[in-house]
Amino acid sequence: MKFIAQAGALLALLSSLVASAQAPRLPIGAFFSPPMFEQAVLSPDQSRVAVLVNRPGERTKLALARLDDDSPTDVVAAVDRLDIASVHWLSPTRLVFQAGQRHERRDTPISVGLWVLDVPSGEVKQLISTRFNINPGQAQTGSRVKEAVDKLLPWTWRLLRALDDGSEDVIVQRYTWDEGGEFSHEVLGRLSTRTGKVTLITENVPHRVAQWLVDRKGQPQACITQEGASYGVHLFDEDTKRWKLWRSGRRGIDIMPAPLARLPGGDLVVADHDAAESGGDIRIVQRQSATGEKRQTLLSIPGYDWNGELVLDREGSRLLGLRYEADAADTAWFDRGMKALQAEVDKLLPVTVNHLSCSDCLTDKRVLVRALSDRQPVIIYVYDRESRNLKTLFRSRPGLNAADMASREVLRLKTRDGLDMPVQLTKPLGPPGARPAVVLVHGGPWVRGNHWYWDEMAQFLANRGYLVIEPEFRGSAGYGRRHENLGRRQWGQAMQADLADAAKWAVDKGLADGKRICIAGASYGGYATLMGLARNPELFRCGFEWVGVTDPASMFLRSRTDIESMWAENDLKLLIGDPREDAEMLAANAPVKLAAQIKQPLLMAYGAEDRRVEIQQGLDMKKALEVAGYQGLEWVVYANESHGWRSLETNVDFWGRVERFLERHIGGAAPKP
Repeated sequence: MKFIAQAGALLALLSSLVASAQAPRLPIGAFFSPPMFEQAVLSPDQSRVAVLVNRPGERTKLALARLDDDSPTDVVAAVDRLDIASVHWLSPTRLVFQAGQRHERRDTPISVGLWVLDVPSGEVKQLISTRFNINPGQAQTGSRVKEAVDKLLPWTWRLLRALDDGSEDVIVQRYTWDEGGEFSHEVLGRLSTRTGKVTLITENVPHRVAQWLVDRKGQPQACITQEGASYGVHLFDEDTKRWKLWRSGRRGIDIMPAPLARLPGGDLVVADHDAAESGGDIRIVQRQSATGEKRQTLLSIPGYDWNGELVLDREGSRLLGLRYEADAADTAWFDRGMKALQAEVDKLLPVTVNHLSCSDCLTDKRVLVRALSDRQPVIIYVYDRESRNLKTLFRSRPGLNAADMASREVLRLKTRDGLDMPVQLTKPLGPPGARPAVVLVHGGPWVRGNHWYWDEMAQFLANRGYLVIEPEFRGSAGYGRRHENLGRRQWGQAMQADLADAAKWAVDKGLADGKRICIAGASYGGYATLMGLARNPELFRCGFEWVGVTDPASMFLRSRTDIESMWAENDLKLLIGDPREDAEMLAANAPVKLAAQIKQPLLMAYGAEDRRVEIQQGLDMKKALEVAGYQGLEWVVYANESHGWRSLETNVDFWGRVERFLERHIGGAAPKP
């Protein structure tokens, strides 16, 4: 089974497109403005496409496009002071959508809510509130929204999935908290979008469910419970109508299998690790019986964790394919017809990864194609299977030309202790040679930070002429359990050494100018930026960070972060260290304690409303630098922003500061117009 996606072949094709001329200097807003179109979804009868639309200065709205004529795309729904965030079809004439604050500065706490749209009449009705502790007598108004506020489900309910059983119902889940404000469990319910009535699904439900697997008919098939440091995977038994414990273990230590689907006959499709090879470091997807006696490997992804979804037929009884991500995104089709269809589309679009989307993949005459690459922002096409005609529907960023974008290369390098570390390089257009560089450190840090697609931060920096180095240092998720586990209790230590090794590697390869390297990042990446300046002054000549952690021990204090106590008491102690037993280690690797070692130019930015890394962490670091006599700090606070920037105004201001900062300290890499 092929496990490396199309990245290699695509990169070979794209490399021939890279011109020797410098890319035109594009405005900051071209990179950080919201995409014009996003999240296109084909209706069940394939006559319409629902799509989210972003217009300058406006909230995200919902629009519909007809496929049988050339009529314009019409906006059909909007919500006052909120952005529509996701959309799901219930039938050819009805759909549901959620909202949120996606591109604007935060003003009031909200939840995502739920609305239903009747397409023929244009009527929009709200089903779930967005307001915390809503006053039943206070209406929430929105464009074309008709409400009966006293009948809304409270904000604690969220959409889990739309159903495909002819009922136009949806499955919703309610988050519950204990008296101390800690997450307790999720309650499952079936919500009628016609009446607004919810029917609880509570019979024989296991205690403290934190995650549900529900099929497209609304039947719960599996769930995951968590109690302190323990987890349990439970399966629903159709014969006894009861839940049975299938697997259990300790969170953060044992490898928890992820049930992806329950097929007719009881077989499971499960993402698991293969303990027989490489010490359990190979992620596989298997079809197996509930007893584990029968196993069939469907997909093996050495060196990568499972990140994807199943493609089933309309009845949910047959597995057609697996969407997954290795170096890049790809689809493993098991159905011969879908494999042939993918080949047809790939022949028409040879330099992009092409994601096929269909309501009933075996019978639909039309499919949506989501095409993208490292240099090409998403383009949505519709492909007619009978005429074999491919039609462009939406360009997410029509103002950007792929030929002006930088190529992004996925590779691996050896660290000083022999670790095989993934790294993504974004190489500016222009003549070859050593470039000023930015080591861009992802946040988390227990996430996969980099993906082979167009990225606004990397492309902006490359457009200004900087080589962008993005290491997947130990502790990053997505590359096998061993790679992630090697980062335990290694903040500021081996994790930090990986970043230095990536920079040195780029210098040794003649890609980066060793005298002009800056380190940067947000959240954990901000922490790593400060530590990089303190620990490797000979390598990193400057640093810029936003919403960065300055004292790891503070992550255990509820007064300093929104991290839940249960997670801090269990997972966080394993990952960072125990604040009591490892106090000396944590202090030795806290930037706020090492301020006197930082001499290089530094830019720090924080959001005034950040609850994950409260602004006080930044203020403590600022004070420590002042006490140490440091005078090179550039400091900015963004009112109403939280843990990262959402408004275009903030992004333009911040990245403008970054642009000028880099020009001053490692050289203006790109010529000005």
